[in-house]
Amino acid sequence: MKKFLFLTATLCILLTVGINAQQKGPRERMTPEQQATRTVERLNQELKLTDAQQKDLKKMFTESFKKREETFQKNKENRENMRTQMQKNREETDAQLKKILTTEQYKTYKENEEKRQQERQQRRPAHQNRNHGSYPRN
Repeated sequence: MKKFLFLTATLCILLTVGINAQQKGPRERMTPEQQATRTVERLNQELKLTDAQQKDLKKMFTESFKKREETFQKNKENRENMRTQMQKNREETDAQLKKILTTEQYKTYKENEEKRQQERQQRRPAHQNRNHGSYPRN
């Protein structure tokens, strides 16, 4: 009887683990509006934005995320062109942020972005950080 209960409990645990593993699939992509809302909410917590700043940032980020998606779709095959265009879009977004945020808010924003960038690089598997013997990138 103990063996039967043990086997039944083990089977239930394995089934539960298997079902949970299957449920973790690709996440649903967010729309540019959803991305902008999430970004503005995060920035509001970090920077204590005014209502006018939130409104302006949401509009700016929505346009920025739409541009980013268009750039990605147009340049799927040409990574170098995509990289150049994305850099240009980031610079435009940065210039707009400087206009909307106060000097102190912008400084805090840049510090937080650098921290997030470092965290992303640390989470990346070690083999993705190497150049694999290619020429160093500038």
